[in-house]
This record gives sequence, C-alpha cells and structure tokens, in this order.
Amino acid sequence: MCLTIREFRPPSRRYAVWFQSARTGLHRGIAVFAVLFLSAAEGGLQREIECLARNIYFEARFEPEEGRRAVAHVVLNRVADGRWPGTPCRVVAEGYPDAGELCQFSWYCNGRPNRPRRDESWRDAKRLAHRVYWGRSHDPTDGALWYHADYVKPVWRHALRRGPQIGRHIFYYDPLPPRAPGHRSI
Repeated sequence: MCLTIREFRPPSRRYAVWFQSARTGLHRGIAVFAVLFLSAAEGGLQREIECLARNIYFEARFEPEEGRRAVAHVVLNRVADGRWPGTPCRVVAEGYPDAGELCQFSWYCNGRPNRPRRDESWRDAKRLAHRVYWGRSHDPTDGALWYHADYVKPVWRHALRRGPQIGRHIFYYDPLPPRAPGHRSI
C-alpha cells in the first residue's frame, strides 16, 4: 500500500511543518524526501521504529493486536503533544535514569535486560511498529496519552479522564477536553 502525502503522518513534531508545506506546496516530493532524510539523520529512522517496537513488545506482547496498536499509538500521541519529547525513543526513555521506578514505561527502568527474544512476538511488534509509525493504523484509543494495566491502581488515574479498556490496559485522556480557538470562560 502506497501512502499519499495526505495520509503521511509526521514521525515527530519537528517535521510537522515540513508535512504541512508538503501537503499544500508545489514541491511535495522534495519535502517528503527531506522529512525522511532529516528524520533518519537525526537519530536513525530504524532506531525510532525499533524503540516503538520494543515498547509494544515489553508492554503489550500478550495483548490482542488492537491492544498492541493502542500502546504504540500512545507513544506517537505523546510525540505529537508538546509536553513530551519529539521522538518515540525519547518518549519511551523519558524519566530514565532520574525517575528511578517512575519511568513512563516500567520495562525501560526495571533493571532487567531489554533485549527481546527473536521470536514471533518480536517480529509482530516490529511489523506493528512500522504500521503505526507510518500512519497505516487507526488509533483505537482516539488520542489517549496515558494507560496502565488493569491489575494496578496508580494514583495519577484520578486526575485524568478515563478512556477505553483495550485488553488488559485502561487508557486515559487529559482531564478537560481541548477548547475551540477563541473560546472564553465566563
């Protein structure tokens, strides 16, 4: 399946401007090439996709496919949000080593080796990471930025709006929906 420039999702906030100009400008091919080149040069395109795949693998490998995609989309939703770092690897690593056991994703700082077994689960995680990264997957969370497993009860969940439960994960949104531009409180 070939993606048009309209379907192409930016891999990070940094390149969102390029995508916008590519959608409306005359030099679409040049803009898309520049985005891919700059993205690969900054930290390695494959490295970013592998970080996403590792998060899928360690956070959700035993979940149904929709649950694995949902976990991947949370990472990219954070990439697109200004409160988190602008690449999947930086989002996954956020908090380490300063946060101790409070990393954004527990597998990243739990002290265990972070090398996936080269099995079907790892191949599937890489396949899904490619699909999600390149915008070939619907976000089953509809923009969630947080989640936790259903067998834990983190305190922070009370400050957020609860979203769907997909598999063993419960997803969350910002506490207040975004306001329309020009909206004023009375």
